[in-house]
Amino acid sequence: MELFVTRTSSFFVQNMMHLRRKTFIKPMMVILLVFALLFAGYIVYGNREGNRDTIPWIKKHIQIIQWTENSDQQLLGPNNQRIYFHETSGRNQLNMRQSCAVESTAKENPDRPIQLIMQTNISSINTHGTWLNVLSNYPNVAVILINEMDYFQDTPLEDWYRKGEWRQSPHKVEHFADYIRMLSSLKGGGLYMDLDFVTMKRFDISNFLAVEDASVETISSGIFHFDYGHRLISEIVKELAAHYQPTVWSAHGPTLIFTIMSRICGMKSGQPLSNECQDVALMPYNFVYPIHYPQWRIYFQKSTRNVMQWINGSYAVHVWNKMSHLEPLLIGSDQVYATLATRHCPFTVARAAEFISSF
Repeated sequence: MELFVTRTSSFFVQNMMHLRRKTFIKPMMVILLVFALLFAGYIVYGNREGNRDTIPWIKKHIQIIQWTENSDQQLLGPNNQRIYFHETSGRNQLNMRQSCAVESTAKENPDRPIQLIMQTNISSINTHGTWLNVLSNYPNVAVILINEMDYFQDTPLEDWYRKGEWRQSPHKVEHFADYIRMLSSLKGGGLYMDLDFVTMKRFDISNFLAVEDASVETISSGIFHFDYGHRLISEIVKELAAHYQPTVWSAHGPTLIFTIMSRICGMKSGQPLSNECQDVALMPYNFVYPIHYPQWRIYFQKSTRNVMQWINGSYAVHVWNKMSHLEPLLIGSDQVYATLATRHCPFTVARAAEFISSF
């Protein structure tokens, strides 16, 4: 940085002596022109040396905020524009797929706040971690750290959390995730997404649910948007508080949502046009689920023109991590997932080796 400044100053001194009798405006134009050329030169040649994510005089940063009850309204209060994720395993870092999910959403939605909510404390976060370095390229991203007991306190789901029956469930991880994502929607509205999506377009739709397949038999709980105070999220949370089924894997996700939609909106299985509610849209399966879960392996196979044309019509894709988590993401190959990641989460891809060595 010092060398950069010194060279620039020397050049200006020589030219200022030559232009001493000129007007003040012309030297200023020379200064601006030289600065612009130096900046352009850095961008061109710096990128060739692999410095795509670094500009010396622009300091990257990311907000890492410890949530407290007093900060609730400020951080997680009503914000219908936010897009939020929950990392519910309790880990203090993201893996490569999760980083890609958050990065791609931030990249394609630069005008919307992106919130990653994690159940850990700030002392356990490695601020030099690869995932944080990646996300620091996006000023619209914030990491919010919560204490889950405090988070559930004074909410309709506090009793469910404190009684702890869910801790004995064979599906405790999935059920906890189902409950906390709906609680966050109740607290502040906005768009929720699972951490195994790749976002490809800007989300410009509000108050929606998405079906997972052409048969319209399943409504996803992996992505949804409700404005703050929406009546359907209130009904969903009320049902979650009243009836817990510890032995049924999908009882508090897709099954519950379909039950609510059937009761309130007249929704019928297999009939996408049966939704009678005007305040929530039911998005078709190719909105974010162009590949249904029985065909999840397509994402890990060689891309073809037909597959890519079909997928590129979607806003995002869900790579079905529950089934596919052991499949490798082959960076630099023509694998479908790798092709999408290279395009939509470039900083994650650029540091793929660091992610692999960390897990």
